[in-house]
Amino acid sequence: MATTDTFVQDLRVYIKKEDEKPLLGPNFYKAVLNGELSREQLKKWALNLFYLTGQHIRAFGGIFMNTGLSPLDQKIRRHIVENLIDEETIMGRGDDAHWMLSMRLAKALGATEDEVMHPVVPKEAVDYVTWVIELGRKEYGLVTLAAMSLGGETRSDGSMKGFVKALREKYNLTKEDLEFFYAHMGEAEAHGEPVFDMVQEYATTDERQQKIRDNIKTWCEKFSAAQEGGYRVAMGLDQGVQVHLA
Repeated sequence: MATTDTFVQDLRVYIKKEDEKPLLGPNFYKAVLNGELSREQLKKWALNLFYLTGQHIRAFGGIFMNTGLSPLDQKIRRHIVENLIDEETIMGRGDDAHWMLSMRLAKALGATEDEVMHPVVPKEAVDYVTWVIELGRKEYGLVTLAAMSLGGETRSDGSMKGFVKALREKYNLTKEDLEFFYAHMGEAEAHGEPVFDMVQEYATTDERQQKIRDNIKTWCEKFSAAQEGGYRVAMGLDQGVQVHLA
């Protein structure tokens, strides 16, 4: 078995490698930077972003439930509370709940109330949401927290800053329209780094290390597939499926 120090360092190496790929998908990222998308295509992509962001809250609920009363469990729950303040309230990072900020972006691009409540998304996004919610229901809270936070919230801001700049300059979106992205800048330190410390405290057996490693890898693969699927739906290359949120 690897020492916990070695295990956490190996996770950092894996995440750093993943960070070489834009979190929102290389094809979409390139198309935005080159100004190749219409506002209608951006709207379709933003609806997928809204769907994923809103459904994450349900997975956070599973993490909260699947803890006990140990000192580590307390750390996990407090971390989730801090996360949910961002996701569900106006008291955190950004000027509104994060899922509302993603809705704001979709509406700024022309999405109607009906499209927001019944978005067309790729089947890969539905698959990702189903998987991450089920993971939160059945696994110890830290396993799901590690998958979501280390997989998605430890990424650097480098590519995101260029992406947001392109959205402002090429598509005339305002800072208010793009507040979702501004609210997530600096998240690696706030939401990602503390989870490495919790993983180091928890991953003291081969079984625990393998479970964390496998689920981080699966999260990265499924989230990436959901992003690529969102790009295909936006481009009209995939019909997608309609989901009902109300």
